[in-house]
Amino acid sequence: MKYTREQVKAMTQEEYESAICKELNNAGFRQEFNGEQFEYEPDEFTFGGAIVFDPQAVNHLKHVGLLDNGKCPMCSVREDDLIYKLQNLHSGAIYHVCKSCYKRYARQEKEKRAKGCCLIGIVIIALIIWGIVKLVS
Repeated sequence: MKYTREQVKAMTQEEYESAICKELNNAGFRQEFNGEQFEYEPDEFTFGGAIVFDPQAVNHLKHVGLLDNGKCPMCSVREDDLIYKLQNLHSGAIYHVCKSCYKRYARQEKEKRAKGCCLIGIVIIALIIWGIVKLVS
């Protein structure tokens, strides 16, 4: 089924999540968890979860009009032009969200990167100290 921009904007968050899950399930997409496959259910894991990692599912939802349509898929805010995009670095899947969801997601990603940078810094310092100790002894 093709959804118009007006149809999607008129949906409540529950209707929107149900339409997304129904469309994915009817198209044969499944979520994978611990090696098992499940149908999509309208819950908080719909976005920010498995769909983000499946570029074919994202492209399918764009094709039927459920993504990139003026409605944020994460919080259901209606905006005419969602200019902020989220991209999964592993799969390359991209979709557009509102500014609030982008900031929340970007902050989570910055926190993850900051932890990784700290670990790298600690390893480098440890190697330098280890090298100095080897030179002295």
